[in-house]
Amino acid sequence: MQDNLRSICERAMEEGLKIDLAGCNYGKTTGPCAFLRRPTKYYHFLAGMVRSRGMTRILEIGTHFGGSIMSMERGLSDNKRPESKLVSVDIERKNEDGFKKYPRIKRITGDSLDEKTIKEVCGFFKRPIDLVYIDSLHEYEHTKENMEIYAGRLNPRYVAIDDIRQCDSMRKLWAFVKEEHKDNAFDASDVTIREGAGFGVIRWRRP
Repeated sequence: MQDNLRSICERAMEEGLKIDLAGCNYGKTTGPCAFLRRPTKYYHFLAGMVRSRGMTRILEIGTHFGGSIMSMERGLSDNKRPESKLVSVDIERKNEDGFKKYPRIKRITGDSLDEKTIKEVCGFFKRPIDLVYIDSLHEYEHTKENMEIYAGRLNPRYVAIDDIRQCDSMRKLWAFVKEEHKDNAFDASDVTIREGAGFGVIRWRRP
C-alpha cells in the first residue's frame, strides 16, 4: 500500500529541517525585505524531499538566485551524489559566484517553453526522473504548459509547484491539477509553512 502524500510531505519536512542550508539564500524579493540572505522554510522541504525519497534526477523551472536548487543539491544522499543530475532553467543568470560551489548543477539559460530549451533539457536526462519543480511565471497557462511538457516527456515521480495560492490564475491552476490528479495532488502549504503563497505536490508517476 503506497503512503499518502501528506505523510510523504510531512516526513520530507521533518528530514529537511535537519539539513544545513546555510548559504542557500533566497535573494531579491518583492516583499518588505529587498534581499533575503537566508533559505526559506520550503527550501528545507525540497531538500528533505530529495533526501527522504532518494532522489537523484531533478529539474527546476525558474532558478532565480539559486537557493532552491542548491537546497535540493544539499539534500542528495552521499552515496547517490555521484549519479545525480540536477538542471535549473531560467531566462536570466544570477548569482554566478554562488553557483561555483555547486558544479553538479547544470544551468540552462533560456525560455523554458522554447523548443531549443526543451530539447536541451530533455536531452540531458535519461527518463524517467524523480522531480520536476516549477517556480517560474506564476500564470495558469505558463505553469500548465511547463508541467505538461516536462512531466509529460520526463515522467517524474513527483511534480512540485510553488505559489499555488499567490493569485487567481495560480488558484485556477491548482483547481485544474486537483481535478486531474485527485488524491495524487496534495496542497502542502501548511506542511511547508507556505500558507500564504502556497505549495503543491503531485504524485505524477505511480509506484
